[in-house]
Order: sequence, then structure tokens, then C-alpha cells
Amino acid sequence: MTIKTITEENDLQQLASTLSQKSEFAMDLEFDRNRYRYGFDMCLMQIYDGEDCYLVDPLSGNLDIKTIFPPIEDQKIKKVVFAFGEDLRLFHSLGCFPRNLYDLDAATSLLNFQPASLTTLIKEVLDVEVNSSSQQSNWYKRPLSEDQKHYAADDVLYLLDFKKELNRRAEKKGVLGWIIEENAIFDQLDYSDEDHNNLIKEKDKNNMSVFEWYIYRELMEFFDSAAKKYDKPVYQLVNKKLVESLATDPQKIDKWQNTKGIFGRLKNDAFQKKLQKVLITARNEAEEQGLSKSEKASMTMSRDEYLAMRKESNRVNDIKNRVFSPLQDKIAEELGTHAKSFIIPNRLAKEIIADKAELVPDYKVQLFRKYGEELGLDLKEYL
Repeated sequence: MTIKTITEENDLQQLASTLSQKSEFAMDLEFDRNRYRYGFDMCLMQIYDGEDCYLVDPLSGNLDIKTIFPPIEDQKIKKVVFAFGEDLRLFHSLGCFPRNLYDLDAATSLLNFQPASLTTLIKEVLDVEVNSSSQQSNWYKRPLSEDQKHYAADDVLYLLDFKKELNRRAEKKGVLGWIIEENAIFDQLDYSDEDHNNLIKEKDKNNMSVFEWYIYRELMEFFDSAAKKYDKPVYQLVNKKLVESLATDPQKIDKWQNTKGIFGRLKNDAFQKKLQKVLITARNEAEEQGLSKSEKASMTMSRDEYLAMRKESNRVNDIKNRVFSPLQDKIAEELGTHAKSFIIPNRLAKEIIADKAELVPDYKVQLFRKYGEELGLDLKEYL
């Protein structure tokens, strides 16, 4: 087995051709999501086809990463992965929709393994020590260190053997079909319209008024534009608490260049004037819209809406405790605590009660009905 670094288009075309002839290959990504630079970017793609390991460098500038997309999207070829949720989101953002994924994270959960890193699980199942020293490294840096290359390769080198052993155990336990059903869901997902920066969160409202919240959002959009210009995550330019303080106390703009915790290249008259203009415009717009300066942004419900929300929440919790908690206990008893947490977490139970559950695999429905009948639980209304 050799580790080959792919930095040229001709080599990538050859790899795509090689993979198109395979029945399966292992795959993983190294990416950065607003940690070292702005945005959600692929920094490395690792592939192991059972014979050789390939490290595809999308940052080399001499290849088009889309060249490798056809075999990844080929439904006839199985792609063996582990905990692929974020990787899938990144692929979708690039216009690639991987098909026939086989995520071993679902397998370990259904086999009642305690949640753990791939390194720990491979050691437990295959008794192989895997390199984990570069896990938190900066994957933008070039050239990649030898340690980074070996860490990246280790993420895929053992996945095919890992799959083989997990499938053997799953077949013995009778849950192999469940794993297949779980992985079939990946083909139905679409994250292409998702906001991957997710800059403004509901929890940011804190104690801000509706008026202040409007200003805060406008300021954050302005800083997001600056972050994109400097190719840095927003948090490296300015702290959210500082942005909140500007939204609640606009006079603090006067001390901008003497304030700590601000990216140095923003501490100048030109940027301060731009920021002040955004702040003034946002305040004027909030005034024109008649936004409340006393009503809390986090409490925009009317009293009737709040009471209705509380009533529904109490209804769901009551049914959860009476009907679904015994079901969860039964599944934990029969299949294990960790398997239970994967099969029917509290979130899913409440979504089923509220008729908001989506993409529930058939094996779960059948399992719930089976144990519900054994426990004398009436689940007809929910399943």
C-alpha cells in the first residue's frame, strides 16, 4: 500500500477513472469551518480503494476538485465513511451529492458501542493504534507535514476492515438491515441551501430589545462582509459581546480605536467611519419601523401565543413520560443504552408526538410497534 498525494489534474483524472471501476472505497475530508479562515472549505480529501491511499489536495491550484465528483455520486459504488454529517454538508455546498454512503457511525451506535472517536473505536474493534496527533492542526498550511499526511491517511486506511468486522457483528446481532436503512437516508438529504456560516443565532438575543436586536443584526452582517474581505472568521475580527455593546450603546463607537479585542487592521479612521455609518443607518431604520425599545427580542410572543406554546409543550411532555419513556426503557433493556439513544432519543420521541418527525426508517417504526404491543402501549395515534 502506498500513500499518493494528488496535486495535478491529470493524476486526479486517473484517480477518478480508477475509482469508477471499484465496488467500494473509503473516503474522508479535512476541512475548515470558520476556524483559521473565512467560510466552510475543503482542505483535503482522503480516499482508500483497498489497495492505495490517495490524498487529494483541492488547494493545490492545479486541479479541479469536481473531476472526482462522478465516482462519489455513482450509486453503484459504495462509499465507506464515518460520522459524515459535516462532510456531506460541505459536499452539497460544492454541488456534489454523494450516493450510496455507508456511515459506520450508525453501525457502532446500533451495535451499542459507547460514543467515541474513530481512533478509539478502531483500537477497540481492530486492535490497531491510529495516529491522532494532527487532529486539530491547520489544514490550510502547505506543504502538509508528514504527521498530517499520516493522520489523514489513517482516517481511511482502516475503514474497509472496520466495516467488514462491524457488519459481521451486525449480522450476528440481527441489525445489519437496520444499518442499511439508516444509510439509505443520506440519499434523501439536501443541505445545498444551508447557511454554513450561521453567524447570527437566537441565543445571541440575550437581553436586547427588539430595537437593539435589529441594529445588532445589521452590524454583524457588516462585520461578516469585513471577515470575508480579510479571509478571517468573524471572531478573529471582533468579539460578539463588543458588537452587542455597540448595538445597545452607540456612543462606544467613539472609543473604537482604543478598544481591546479588535483586529488591528480595523483600528483606523476609515473603518471607524464606515462602521459608524452602518450604526447610524441601522438605528434610523429601526426608528422608522417603530421597533420597540422596551420589548425584549427573545420574548416576541403574545400572551396567548405563549400560553398555547406552554400548553402544547406540557401535552408533549406528558405523552413522552407516559408512553415513550417506557418504550425507551424497553429498547435500552433489549439493545443497550447507547443503541437506545440512537434509535429513539428524546428529541425524536417529541417530534413523533408533535407529528413533526421526518425520515424515520421503517425498522424503527416496526420496532416501536413491537415493543409497544409487548408493553401494552397504544401507539396507533403516533405511528
